[in-house]
Parts: sequence; structure tokens; C-alpha cells
Amino acid sequence: MVVENYVMVHKKWNNTMRSLLAVSFLLYAASGFAQTLPHHKLHIVLHPEQHTLTAEDRITMPSGSPRTLNFSLHRDLKPSSPDAKVESAGAMPENWLRQYRIVLPPGRDGFTLIYSGEIFHPPQQDAREARAFESTQGIIAAEGAVLTGDSGWYPRFGDGMLTFSLDIEFPQGWHAVSQGMRDNTSTTQVAWNEGQAQKEIYLIAAPFTEYMHSNEGIESLVYLRQDDAALAQRYLDATARYIAMYQRLIGPYPYAKFALVENFWETGYGMPSFTLLGSQVIRLPFIVDSSYPHEILHNWWGNGVYVDYASGNWSEGLTAYLADHLLQEQKGNGAEYRRSILQKYADFVSAGRDFPLTQFTSRHSAQSEAVGYGKAMMMFHMLRRQLGDEIFTRTLQNFYRDYRFKSASFADLEHAFSQTSGKNLKPFFAQWAQQSGAPQLRLVSVQSHRTGPGYELNVKIEQTQSGPAYDLDLPLAITLAGQDTVYPVVIEMKDRQAELHLSLTSQPLRVDVDPEFDLFRRLDRAEIPPALSQMFGAEKLLIVLPRKAPESLRAQYLAIAQTWQKQPSSVTRIRWDDEVESLPDEGAVWLFGEENRFRGAFQTALMQNGVMLSEGGVWLAREYQRTQHAIVLTAHIGHASAAWLAAPDAAMLPVLARKLPHYAKFSYAAFSGVELTNLIKGVWPVTSSPLAKAVKQEDDSMVETPRAKLAIRESLSK
Repeated sequence: MVVENYVMVHKKWNNTMRSLLAVSFLLYAASGFAQTLPHHKLHIVLHPEQHTLTAEDRITMPSGSPRTLNFSLHRDLKPSSPDAKVESAGAMPENWLRQYRIVLPPGRDGFTLIYSGEIFHPPQQDAREARAFESTQGIIAAEGAVLTGDSGWYPRFGDGMLTFSLDIEFPQGWHAVSQGMRDNTSTTQVAWNEGQAQKEIYLIAAPFTEYMHSNEGIESLVYLRQDDAALAQRYLDATARYIAMYQRLIGPYPYAKFALVENFWETGYGMPSFTLLGSQVIRLPFIVDSSYPHEILHNWWGNGVYVDYASGNWSEGLTAYLADHLLQEQKGNGAEYRRSILQKYADFVSAGRDFPLTQFTSRHSAQSEAVGYGKAMMMFHMLRRQLGDEIFTRTLQNFYRDYRFKSASFADLEHAFSQTSGKNLKPFFAQWAQQSGAPQLRLVSVQSHRTGPGYELNVKIEQTQSGPAYDLDLPLAITLAGQDTVYPVVIEMKDRQAELHLSLTSQPLRVDVDPEFDLFRRLDRAEIPPALSQMFGAEKLLIVLPRKAPESLRAQYLAIAQTWQKQPSSVTRIRWDDEVESLPDEGAVWLFGEENRFRGAFQTALMQNGVMLSEGGVWLAREYQRTQHAIVLTAHIGHASAAWLAAPDAAMLPVLARKLPHYAKFSYAAFSGVELTNLIKGVWPVTSSPLAKAVKQEDDSMVETPRAKLAIRESLSK
């Protein structure tokens, strides 16, 4: 699968509470568990061709631990101990795991477990989400080994923290990676040690070529499945660059190394001190300066300060804000990036699909991503705008220092920001983190009249969403006669209606509400350009197929429609064009094929964007011909969102169907060749907004004028 416009998703492994296993630790948590953690001294031998491992784990428990301990292990590993009797304690909800019990002799806090067996779960696609990675419970194979805490490759005592040392033997030509600091390396063996509190232990191994660079005591490592020194150097340079930037912004990097590790299927996982990325992902040219720093930053947020998942995952939003958003802000594209985040929320999250941030744990759909990443990112942006860059940054530094290698919640963030700023931010966090929904705004009127030497501007704004009013710091940009830059104003809006009465020395000509998309809000339809996300996020979707297309194309169009129909997030109907009398007035509709009899209606709607479909193709900066290119276009037909796709060759269509979910934010795209190389992609411009109005003057006249320039903002970090 070739991934275009790839948005890397930081994988959070299964956080299912293992309450039965955790009971024994709850008994002694109050007596020093926080200061003394279980320690695993593991020796692992991998046998990739047999999909097996053999292991010895010397476990030291905290003083005062219970004599009877429960642990989980993979069902095929068959543990024993020379120190005590090990008994099976039954099955677990995760059917690849089994629960065991061991009783320690009096006066002993250490024991050894010996076990061996097969771990082989080939990766599978998550059927809930078209854009999701394949995932595995754990695999040892000739291509490589990927083992996490949830794989059951080491004994796990509930969900408590631990420390470890890990000695791994592997075939000649392989390398093995885990958290922590590397030691005792040879051609068939390596040791990793981590003395800081960890939630789980990872083991990744494969036939790799290793590249290394050390900078200020931190190792940058790259593990590639094929020798590619130039690619490795780009990532080594980026690692040093972004670690240095985030150390200046937040605080010391918490680990001894950061490694890019190439996987043998497409993934985008972030683990403590390394990231596991697929072969095609790491070779996308934009990844090294977009999604890659996101994974590096997770070592501060998520793998440095841990998340208290029971009260919601704040780390994805904060990481998105300080990585994805910050990188766009540095390029001067912050406002456009925020607009795209708000569009994703509008396109994918209806009132019935919404939920509070405190209920977000991990991304499993476009809807959960729009809330857990997008809304949370915007919450941190609003907090920064309210407090200012200096207090915002200082709070993050204090928060990182105080909670490093500890779990933290939204409540802990609230306390940190309130303490540093000297403000009571409990209402802010209650509004944005604990309740679902978003405000909707309407600019009711803007009027002006002369007042002696100057002018008085009167602005009325209202919130139109159902439910309670939001407490908003509402930014306005006022364009004044003779002024090159806008006059900025912030209204404290605490009720459904707000009025601004402002005395000015220059004549006001135009008012823009939230022109830089600084508020988390539900965008008005007129603020949203047509985009593929409106098809993929629709609750009601109609797919119209071309009856008169050649048989091979008809079969593939139908196959795509039936695949998309399986997505559980929408109700999808499939119809042939001769079965449909007219297109719907609401919802979303896909039109497949240049032979589709509704192409004319789509072409009429497309003209609103200044684009014309012709018999030969479509002009998008240049002509893209129907006989050579696969083309995807979007438009609004009345109150419905519509998209049209066509390809000259049936072989193109399965590839196109896999690619398109990764182009969700775009309005149009064209592709060529068997692999469907992207030739062009873009977003239709938004030419008007209901939150921008010309000022009605004293004589009832209004002069349409462009908005004056907005002030240039400094990015949070250079």
C-alpha cells in the first residue's frame, strides 16, 4: 500500500484493565510501591524460523509484596519456577493470554520464571477504520519480531510500573531494540537497561542495518531493513534537531537514545525512546519533518509523563499541538492548519458521535481522532492564547518536571496551569475537557455611526448551538479606513448573545469574527470547502454507480462501493444511476464513472469553484485526461456534499479506493499509472464567510472591502 498525505497515528496498545491481576498490588500500594518497583532481569533467545522464544526472568518484587502473586503470560509459553510452584489461574478476556499464580516462600522477594513457546499472530487490518494500520497481538517470524507488553512475552503483574534489564540473543545479522540504554552489544546479542519507571517492555528485532550518531550524550539510532545511508542520515539529523528544539521548549530529553526502527508492515507506532514505522511511511518525503517529530515529542508527553487513561488521554492533543501545529506555525500556516482541524471535526463528528475529552483513550476512527487529537489540540491553543506564550511554556516545563515518569490527568494539567498563571482554570477545563460539543457562532449585525470626531462601532454576535452557552474569548479583526493592518479586539462572551460598542478614530469598514480560527467551534457550512472528508464522515451516504460503464469498470465500482458500505460509521446505500430519480438534498453522495447520468448535475455544481469538466477531462492548473488519469473531484449540490471519481482502467480502482481515505482533507486530486502516483491535490478556496461582514454605515450604505492584514505572530518555538 502506498500511503499519500499520510497522517501518522500514534498507536496506544490495548489498555484493558486487568483488575484480577492488579488486586495483589492494590494491597500494598500504600506501603511504598510508588518508591520501589518490580524489576525484571530477562534473558531471551529468539528462534524466528520456529516463531518461538525461550526465556528466563529473574523478578525482584518490592519489599512487603504479597506472598501470592498473579501474572499473565502468553497462553503458549508454559512457565515454571525453580523457586516456587506455578499454577494456572484461568483464561483471560484477551484470549491469547493466560493467568497464572505463584506463591513465594516466606522472606523471599525474588524468584525466577522459565518459559518457552510460540508467539505468532500475523498482522490484521482493523475492520472499523479504512485508514487504520494492520496490528498484531505479537509476532516472531523470519521477517522480524514485534512484541509489546500486551503480547504476553514476559510475565506481567497487572498494569503497574516496572524497571528492567533485557539481554537478547538473536540470529547472525539481526539487531534487537527495546527501551533504555544499550549495553553488551555483539553480532548475536544485545542488552537494554531501563531504570526509570515503565508501563511495559517492548522487544523489536529483525535483520537490520544500524546507523548511529551521538550528540550531547543522547544516541540517535536508525535501524533499516535495507542499507540506505542517505535516508538514515536524514533521520539522524532530524532526531538531533528536534530533540534539541524540544529540550529548549520543555526540558531534558528523558531517555538515553531515540531510534527510528523500520517495521516489516506499515505502522506508525511510538514507544518510549523509539518509533516503529513502516517501510513506505519512512520514505514519504514529508514524514521526516511532520509526523516524525510527533513521535519524538511523545517521549515527553505519553512516554515521559504518562497518561492516566481512566480520566482521558491528554497527550495526543498536546503532542499534536507542539509538533504538527507548531511545525505549521513556524511556516506561517498555523491558521490554515487550525481551520483544517475544525473542518475535520465538522465533517466527521455530529452531535450523536461526540464525546468529552475525558472519555478519549486512543484513536480508533476518524471521529475519535477529530475529538481526541483535534479538539484537545485546539483546547491547548485557546489556553495559550488566554495565558500568553511565557506562562504557557513555563507551565509545560513545570508540569514535565513534576510528573516525569509519573501518570497525570486532565485535573493535574488544570492544577499546573492554574498554579503557574494564578488563575482559576477549573471552569475552562470543565467546559472544554469534561463536556462534549462545540459552540456555533453567528455574526448578527455590524453597524457604525459618527460620534463627533470619531465613530462608534456596534457588533452583535450570538451562539446558535443547542445546549448551554460557552464562555468564550472571542477574537475580532476590524478593518479601518486608511489602515493596512486590522484593529484586533477580544470580546468576553459569557452568554448566548454578546454586543460590542467600540469607539474608534477611523471609520470601520469590515468585521471578521475569529479570522485565524483560534476558537474550537463548529464551522459554518460556508466556511468549509467541499472535501472528501464529507463523504467519509457522512452519517448518510448514497453511492451512485454508472450502469452504462464497461463491464470491467462496473464490477470494480461495485466492489469499491460494497467495501465502503462495510464501514460502521455511516448508513450507506448503493444504487445504479438508472434506479435514482434525483440526487438527495442533504447528506453525501458519491458519483462513480464518467458514464454516470448525473455527471451533468455535478458539473453544474462544480462550476461554483471555477472548474469545468469536459469530454476530454478536467483542467486543474493543467488538463488531466480521462483516458490517462484517475480523477476525484468534490462539490456542494444544494445542501448535499458530492464527490465524483472516474478512472480509465479498472485495475486502477482498487488502488484508488485504498488511497482516497488518506486524501480526506482535499477537494480534488488526480493520479496516473498502475500505482496511482499523485499528480495534483488541493482544496477549493473559501471565498466568503458568514462571520465576516461589511459595516453598515450611518446612511445604510455598505462597502465590500477586503480584510486588512493580520498581525504576524511569533511561533512558540523557533
